[in-house]
Amino acid sequence: MRMSEEAPPAASLDPVREEKLAIVALVNAGGRDEAERRADALALRLPQDVFGFSVSGTLRLTRGDAAGAVARLTRAAALAPDVADIRTNLGLALADTGDLEAAVACYDRALELTPDSVAALTNRGAALEAAGRHEEAAQSYRRALALAPGHAKAHYNLGNTLKARGRLEEALACYDQALAADPQYGFALISRGMILADLGLHAEAASCAKAALHLRPDQPEALDLLAGCLLAQEADPALAMGYVTHSLAVGEGIEAKRLFCACLRRLPPWKLDAAGLGMLGRALAGPWDRPEMLAGPAARVLEHDAQVGPCLRRAVAAWPEPVPATELFAPAGAAALAAHPLLARLLTAAPMPTVEMERFLTLARAALLTVAAQTPPDDLAEPAGLAFYAALARQCCINEYAFAVSEAEAGQAEALRRGLEEALAADRPLPALWVAAAGAYGLLGALVGADRLPGRDWPEPLAAVVDQQVGQPAIEARLRESMERLTPIDDEVSLRVRRQYEENPYPRWVRVAPVDAPVAFDAFMRRRFPLVAYTPLGRDDRLDVLVAGCGTGQHALETARRFRGADVKALDLSLASLGYAKRKAAQAGATNIAFAQADILRLGALDRRFDVIEASGVLHHLADPFAGWRTLLTLLRPGGCMRLGFYSSLARRGIVRARVFLQAKGYTATAESMRRCRQELLRLPPDDPLRQVLLCDFFSLSGCRDMLFHVCEHTTDLLEIKSFLHDNGLRLLGFDLDAAPLTAYRRLHPSDQPATNLSDWNTFEQQYPDTFIEMYQFWVQKKKRAGV
Repeated sequence: MRMSEEAPPAASLDPVREEKLAIVALVNAGGRDEAERRADALALRLPQDVFGFSVSGTLRLTRGDAAGAVARLTRAAALAPDVADIRTNLGLALADTGDLEAAVACYDRALELTPDSVAALTNRGAALEAAGRHEEAAQSYRRALALAPGHAKAHYNLGNTLKARGRLEEALACYDQALAADPQYGFALISRGMILADLGLHAEAASCAKAALHLRPDQPEALDLLAGCLLAQEADPALAMGYVTHSLAVGEGIEAKRLFCACLRRLPPWKLDAAGLGMLGRALAGPWDRPEMLAGPAARVLEHDAQVGPCLRRAVAAWPEPVPATELFAPAGAAALAAHPLLARLLTAAPMPTVEMERFLTLARAALLTVAAQTPPDDLAEPAGLAFYAALARQCCINEYAFAVSEAEAGQAEALRRGLEEALAADRPLPALWVAAAGAYGLLGALVGADRLPGRDWPEPLAAVVDQQVGQPAIEARLRESMERLTPIDDEVSLRVRRQYEENPYPRWVRVAPVDAPVAFDAFMRRRFPLVAYTPLGRDDRLDVLVAGCGTGQHALETARRFRGADVKALDLSLASLGYAKRKAAQAGATNIAFAQADILRLGALDRRFDVIEASGVLHHLADPFAGWRTLLTLLRPGGCMRLGFYSSLARRGIVRARVFLQAKGYTATAESMRRCRQELLRLPPDDPLRQVLLCDFFSLSGCRDMLFHVCEHTTDLLEIKSFLHDNGLRLLGFDLDAAPLTAYRRLHPSDQPATNLSDWNTFEQQYPDTFIEMYQFWVQKKKRAGV
């Protein structure tokens, strides 16, 4: 911002005029803070003079004080109603506060005063775009360009509007025009690169990012774009991680956080430098992703940690023999592990999905039990290492006590728990290690007298254990009692599935993944599937969403937080799962999600219709998955969208083999039997195909049961899904996949850039059978009428 004021002859200067010139000089010299202070003083002294209000408001606008700018520029506009620049600046300030309609009105008034104001037209377009009025925004930009064909910002903004409408080729042309007008326009380079990346042209997109970084080496958006392109091209993840850590050092944007987690999953753990280790701790604390997605990479990093690594190696070498605490935790003991910057965060975030970490924690638990058993009942001092032992107890609860337990160990643990119950009955003080050890072998809430635990004054680490194992289950029990029952449940398979999830709610997640500011559903779908002919719902401010088979609520909560105006109804068979989900939603402060018990097969009588239905990982547990899908389609509005998840017959082949093996061995879905079956699988040679089941689900009892002992599970293939889509008036929008497999698919099937040809995908899956190892997860849209 530069200001000018024609100076009169020196002899005619009056004090007010002199002060105004001094303020202008300060602004032009960069002394804006002092200029703002003096402009405020002048406005106070001369409340009918527009100068002080206008300058102070404009300076506040440039430093980000939108509310202060609105107050002063509103006064300035009242004093000088016919000054267009004041109206334009007021519009900018109002837009920054989120009052977009008032901002547009200001720009309209400015254009009444100066119809050829390119600045007012361009800023008006930006406000309309932010308000979701895309066509009007485009018209405003085009009026500006008719007046100033070389206006780079108007070209750039028009490109953004067209991109939001899914018109990518036209948007690219606008960015090219912006760059022709201003080759140093970094944001135009970045936006051009983002579209090229959406089109699968990652090498060209990376060139745009590098050009932007040449102009500004610390531009976070360019760093993120380049890192994403490298990952999509399956380049060295260490190189991508370098750009991501640079971006995070500038500012911790949500895209950089997402990319950090993606890099972490591919990066060899010994390549993570000191800066990356610090960011890993913040990623777990954030969290920057679902914690279970970070647990594996983090555990592998700890295998190479100077303090934790030797403990893991001692446990693996001694397995399954117990190791005394003094030897297992040498040389610094449990207190050093308690102070470790990463270990406790990891243990309290998700099940530990590596064999080495499980071996160590199993022996660490046995060592804790021994130390606790040797602790006299009157030893009430806070023990060294309590934070580690408490985190271990919480980890055991998170994985539902999946670790192996010897017969002798089980007897010792039971004796400790009985001693704890006697102490509670007598209202005696309790040693902290007794509580930690008891909670590491079974829920504290199952103890007789457990309701007396929360009222005691525990050290903070132990208070968290008591809350996890006594307080939270009590809340869930109350929520189950008051849960809405939407339909009867009388189908035989549904009853068996319900019984499984009442016993083993799945998954027992700890923290939800982060989301950016809520977005309109149409904008989300255009960004997710930019090459597909998506038909907008036009439901930017109110979106009715059904999550069918919500389980413990993790995905339902993410959906409720992701979409602007979402009103989510989340249904499940299991009251235990729903109680967990409702507690977690309340903990997250979500007010736009309602839970209820229902059977999908009975939803046909529901008198409500939805814009979006999500049923991921649920239909394949029905007696007839496709009948359930057809029932849900009756609840979907014409033009509505569905997100589905089905197990792939091909990707699931290893799990099916493991089930046959375990069934032949006589294993069942009881906790003790699953603990034993897990150990048998872990004893197999590393190259045994049955060890393919050592996925994340293997490392918790609910996950293990869901994967290996489910009462009803069907698998399918892409050709069967293709046939169902054709027969039921559905159009595939695309798969939820990382960029790398999409890039590989497009390279093999260049004629299908939208990546929606299921016959070609079926061919691709035959070549890469683990592509859908988790599930086929995909979006479809219901056609509005036959043939559309």
